[in-house]
Amino acid sequence: MKNRFRLTSANYERETEDEKIEAQKIFYLSVEGNVTEKEYFEGLSRYRAQLGINKKVDVEILKRSSRDTNSAPKYVLELLEEYLRLRKLGNEKMIDEIPEEFIESYGEDFIKKYIDCPEKLTKKERNEFVTDLRKIGYDINYRKYLNTYKNEGDEFGVLIDRDMAAHSEENMCECIRHCKENKYNCYISNPCFEFWLLLHLSDVKEEYKDRFDEILKNEKVSKHHTFISKEVSDKAHHGKGNIHFQKNYLPYVFQASDRAKMFEGDEEKLVNSIGCNLWKLIEFLKAVN
Repeated sequence: MKNRFRLTSANYERETEDEKIEAQKIFYLSVEGNVTEKEYFEGLSRYRAQLGINKKVDVEILKRSSRDTNSAPKYVLELLEEYLRLRKLGNEKMIDEIPEEFIESYGEDFIKKYIDCPEKLTKKERNEFVTDLRKIGYDINYRKYLNTYKNEGDEFGVLIDRDMAAHSEENMCECIRHCKENKYNCYISNPCFEFWLLLHLSDVKEEYKDRFDEILKNEKVSKHHTFISKEVSDKAHHGKGNIHFQKNYLPYVFQASDRAKMFEGDEEKLVNSIGCNLWKLIEFLKAVN
């Protein structure tokens, strides 16, 4: 692990104050990609009412630095479990994970005051403390935020690309096994998350019926694209970012789920078969009353 602390975010407001409804169940999801997946699930969260999803259930993507490109299955699991350790500590014991040198430098009383009632400190004091912590990757404000929104019945999961060129079958199976042992939800997209996006944009089973080998291999076709990402880009006219969720994907979420069910849905079988079982997450969210 390159950094002991990976949970970090420049922007972690759930919704605007006018829209904010405190969710009674949150699905915390650790994902591979720093851009596309984040934009998709933030869109799903923002427009959940239009999808018929109770606004008291929500999806929270665990965020990390844009420089943190650790995306192998073990790192996706690692980020989720870093959050779960934080969740277990709660704000009242957050000081226990702050490095000793910071406690010695700032004093235990100062740190507890920042955690419990930061308004009692000057702006300069707060800024200096936060800046020093960020130098070691510790985003205290994001961690406080994550501890603010949590409920007894929350769910936890990971979303992993199969990506045969980068992720071994052994690593994928170990990830699935670890999830089952710890009761984490495990979502897999084979070969990649863009396959899930393509299901929104195309009747893949019919349109690509003679090209399944190309889909599974998903080889690089240009400097910026694999086979599938190029197909998505050609149809939706976006790259990894600025996916325009409302226009390109919101109207077709349930259609994508139905199309996904035509392919493999079991996580263990997905290791070597085309498919994506994210439809299970969509149905879970839709079923919460």
